[in-house]
Amino acid sequence: MPAPRVLLGIHHPLDPNLGAPGVTLTLGRALVALGCEVSYYGFGEAFPGTTEYSAWHSVRFPWALSAWLARNAGRFDVLDITTGDCWPWARLGRPGAPRRQALLTRSHGLEHVVSEQLRADVRAGVAHLSWKYPLYHGGFRLWEVRESLRVSDHVVLLNPMDRDYARDRLGIPADRISLIPHGLPEPFQGLPPPERLAEGPLRLAFVGTWIQRKGREDIVAVARALLEQGGAFSLSLLGTGIGEAEVLGDFPPAVRERVRVVPRYRHEELPGLLAGHEVLLFPSHAEGYGMALVEAMACGLAPVTTPVGVAPEVVREGETGRLRPIGDVPGLTAAVRGFAEDRERLLEVRRAAQKAVQGLTWREVALRTLRLYEDVLRTR
Repeated sequence: MPAPRVLLGIHHPLDPNLGAPGVTLTLGRALVALGCEVSYYGFGEAFPGTTEYSAWHSVRFPWALSAWLARNAGRFDVLDITTGDCWPWARLGRPGAPRRQALLTRSHGLEHVVSEQLRADVRAGVAHLSWKYPLYHGGFRLWEVRESLRVSDHVVLLNPMDRDYARDRLGIPADRISLIPHGLPEPFQGLPPPERLAEGPLRLAFVGTWIQRKGREDIVAVARALLEQGGAFSLSLLGTGIGEAEVLGDFPPAVRERVRVVPRYRHEELPGLLAGHEVLLFPSHAEGYGMALVEAMACGLAPVTTPVGVAPEVVREGETGRLRPIGDVPGLTAAVRGFAEDRERLLEVRRAAQKAVQGLTWREVALRTLRLYEDVLRTR
């Protein structure tokens, strides 16, 4: 079977420094290396000439994609499209598609799982929702995602929790679901093993946008508790997406001098930014995968994380990191303190964490993806 012609579609601008778009571009390059012909369709193709995007563009994207596919679907053997985006075209009978074509729906984090955790946080009083949330993101968008899962030939998910939800709650047959993880980008492969740093404060890092879903309030609470308990630490916040003044304003004044903020960076700069750090504080409330977790482990950081996304697959409690329940600030604090008080054990965990993720290469991910394409095409 000749290598397929593939379209990767995603409801974002194709920016390599953004999470899901960066993953999409990296997967595309890995598929090209295996002989596939790969094209892309994102916000730039749906809305040419536009440089700034709003939620309204997300609403319009499935229809823009559907109109484009009606004219161009015949150019491809495989359509690999993100959740919520392919349903209008499929429901219209897949106009323009050749008889032998595979339609896959790919999730970078199942929206239903994220929504349920957000609503749980609201009930617990740790998050707030706009009155508009149930109209789209918490309403119609969830319907779009479910519909796109149902009309596709196969579904690609990132973690067992999403798989179980799609199967048990959304009615997607188990034989139409595959779990394919992300790989480690090249800058994170083959890094030297971590060495013990000079004595001093424990060097913590957080990687992610500064929002409630990523555990923003829990990070502030852990930092406050460490200070009150007399712990010596520094904390770097990388990729917050908002400015230093706004981020530091969330911390008590006494903590701010220990915090460094890097609002944005190029993805290939992350290993350098993480150099000199020992522990990743990753108290996220919901993740599709958690690429930042895997990349930090590859850089030799020991994770203190919640069991979201890929964390239960790569973090073995006490061996390659520490797992604590969502919102468990005392548990997160105690785990950090435990590392601070036993730096020899911390070094062992850092080295084990790095080894645990070294096999996650994009070549292997692309090989698994290509085999899936071929299997689905055979059934078509």
